[in-house]
Amino acid sequence: MNLQLPVLYSIVFLSGFAGLGYEMVWTRILSVGVGHEIVSVLAVVAAFFCGMALGAWCLGEIALTCDSQRTAIHWYAGIEAAIGCWSSALVVLIPWANQLAAQWMGAEPSPLLHWGVSFFLPFVLLLPATFAMGGTLPFMRRIFQARWSASSPIGGLYAANTFGAVAGTLLATFCILPWLGFQKTLLSFALINFFCAAGAICCCHRAGRPAGLMPGPTPAGSPVRGMGAVLFVTGFLGIGYEVLMVRTLSQVLENTVYSFACLLSVYLLGTACGAALYRYIPRTQSFEGALSFLLTLLSGFCLLGMLVLDQSEAIHFLLRSLAGEGYWGSIAAEMGLASAVFLLPTLAMGATFTLLAQKADTERMGFGGALCFNTLGGAVAPFVFGVLLLPLLGPKGAFLSVSAGYLALIPVMARRIYKPLLVPLSAGILLLISPFSLNLVTLEPGDVLLEHLDGVMASVTVVKDPWNETHLKINNRFQMGGTSSAFSDRREGHIPLLLHPNPRKALFLGTGTGGTLAAAGDHPGLRAVGVELVPEVIPMLHHFERSTGNLSCHPQLHWVVADARRYVNCSRDVYDVIVADLFHPARDGAGSLYTREHFLAIKARLNAGGIFCQWLPLYQMDLDVLRVIVRTFMEVFPDGSAFLAHYSIKAPILALISGKPAGDSSSDWWDVRTEDARLKRALQAVRLDNLYNFWGCFLASGEDLRQFAADAPLNTDDHPIVTFEAPRFAYRKEESAAGRLLYLLDRFRPMPHQVLASPHTHEEQDVHQRLAAYWKARNLFIHAGVGVSETSDVEVLVRSTREKLLETIQTSPDFTAAYFPLLAMAQQLYRRDPQAARALLHDLEKANPRREEARSVRSRLFHE
Repeated sequence: MNLQLPVLYSIVFLSGFAGLGYEMVWTRILSVGVGHEIVSVLAVVAAFFCGMALGAWCLGEIALTCDSQRTAIHWYAGIEAAIGCWSSALVVLIPWANQLAAQWMGAEPSPLLHWGVSFFLPFVLLLPATFAMGGTLPFMRRIFQARWSASSPIGGLYAANTFGAVAGTLLATFCILPWLGFQKTLLSFALINFFCAAGAICCCHRAGRPAGLMPGPTPAGSPVRGMGAVLFVTGFLGIGYEVLMVRTLSQVLENTVYSFACLLSVYLLGTACGAALYRYIPRTQSFEGALSFLLTLLSGFCLLGMLVLDQSEAIHFLLRSLAGEGYWGSIAAEMGLASAVFLLPTLAMGATFTLLAQKADTERMGFGGALCFNTLGGAVAPFVFGVLLLPLLGPKGAFLSVSAGYLALIPVMARRIYKPLLVPLSAGILLLISPFSLNLVTLEPGDVLLEHLDGVMASVTVVKDPWNETHLKINNRFQMGGTSSAFSDRREGHIPLLLHPNPRKALFLGTGTGGTLAAAGDHPGLRAVGVELVPEVIPMLHHFERSTGNLSCHPQLHWVVADARRYVNCSRDVYDVIVADLFHPARDGAGSLYTREHFLAIKARLNAGGIFCQWLPLYQMDLDVLRVIVRTFMEVFPDGSAFLAHYSIKAPILALISGKPAGDSSSDWWDVRTEDARLKRALQAVRLDNLYNFWGCFLASGEDLRQFAADAPLNTDDHPIVTFEAPRFAYRKEESAAGRLLYLLDRFRPMPHQVLASPHTHEEQDVHQRLAAYWKARNLFIHAGVGVSETSDVEVLVRSTREKLLETIQTSPDFTAAYFPLLAMAQQLYRRDPQAARALLHDLEKANPRREEARSVRSRLFHE
């Protein structure tokens, strides 16, 4: 058996492996500079595609004119070597380009400037490599054509290259990138290019057949008018279908780096299989008939994909139950769902491109021209479908436009009426006029959908629950706050602001419903900027005015729609306080907001003595990821400390805060800091109304945090550990956050001298003792909540929590978090068992005789 053929196919496979790997890495690295806004992401992808299209056209023309196989071999080897060389250089050039992008755009660029820089800079930067990539398949096509036959091997070449892209997607995402990081991964891909160059030369030069003239394209039938347009439109519709499906499935999947890899790999796999299987399809039809048949299949398969997508949540749930709830079971479920919506359409896409490319190869256009037009269509598709059609038509209308687009190509090419097209045409019309919808919003019993918006960045939904609480949901998966979280949201704003002695300017990264930013409006003389990535959130804020007020009319608050990472890099303003909201670490892109480079950029935006606060959702990460983030934070802010937002065991929230605590005295500091009457009322509403309730949130000093995270690796832009490790926790069966919170409480033992000045008077010594007692009571209270069953039966609650809560109250009279729940229980218990209610109120009076509430309630209920 001649080993040259499988060796050359292996080279094509490896070339595709490296090419797709480059695209994934470059897109992620460049997002640091141009941002994670949809504009930036799509512009980088378009720049990649346009460079490849230009290379396919220009180098494809050169490939057609090669008069010997030796020349084609040398050209191919030179192209692969050029890709490897320039990709190695990009390891240094991309960080420089990211800084340049920040300088050009500024913090709030106009749409034209934003789009222009996001496309132009990556296009020019990547062009030497992407241009060369566009020529690899046309030159390999000529090598195959001369060595084995004049018949076209396009289907096999395209399939091998795309199978390599599938392997590159999966191995890079699941193995290489988590292990090596971005820069070393790029260098390893460059080595693959050098290997392909050397392998091609060695393989072909060792052949016994002497190099001769290469046969040119053989005309097959009359030229097809509009071939370039058909190739462009099929590429346009194929990538459009992918964009719409990925965007809509974000409401079902976890939206991690692995979710996108699963979707992309199945899309590529189906395309590769379609190209490989095409050669085995009997040639019983003319070109026009075969094309009409494939386009009809494509239209119908797209409609079928819509129907599957409508049931995607049920399918995903079934697959997860079958595969298991663990990490690999969740990955298998995402792969299975991706196969259900992608496999049939992409099989037809791969076969269609092969048919068109082989026809183009027999004409003057050539294989390179076919790649060029098809790739250009793919470059335009994300903008048209993701930015224009999806928000304008909604998911249903956008998908129907893809199906209709395939049917619209048939009359152009067909020479007779093609009756089977009536099937997808009729089905599409029925779906259009039916109430069928692809708004994948999950509502719990009693929920009411107030508003839903399919926007450019995400699907945003506002839901009202049976308790009249309003919630904001992003992509149907992520709760971004609501009226029920107003207490916590306000505390997350007040705690870092209070730690600064006199904040005049603050920056809030991530705003959600605006509850945290609203806290800035309570501080006199403070101007605040809120940065929100998802533009569709802003029109929804009026639903939450019950808890936030009308933020749009607040003179102190300014809203910016931007990527937080890009905004910090581009801004030239400095702030007294910067607050970073809760970023789900497993979400694709969020890991870059926990890197050392991002923290350094934030540090550069702080005034002398400025405060930076990073809130962490402890309920969305395990302790290993927490250690990585803490280690990275402490690397940049060595004087940092940790605070709790509240004492919830279901959804604990932890803050990492830079700077020394502001309490330079035991009592005077607090009285001076909160002397404003409006601020004092606002703090009373969120139980931060005294020194003990405020410092009671303190959890750990900088030294404690350093010891906690001593062995953890750093999370950097080059090696974003959080991006790849956090999803593993998200994919596992949901674990209670209470255990992690208790671990931290038991590990960290705060001391009053860590936050307060050394005591010099008896009064100051008393403050220190009371604060230490408060922390002890806080820990007892949180421990008491663990294991308490969820029930509305007040008698059960009293029996299960009474003794523990009373012990908490006795430990610290200043700790009221346990006092008021027991007071409420007593009033509810009065309706069933007045004597038990009286006994509970007596116990409350004895546990904390300083407070009058229990005595007042007892007097009102029993007239005593």
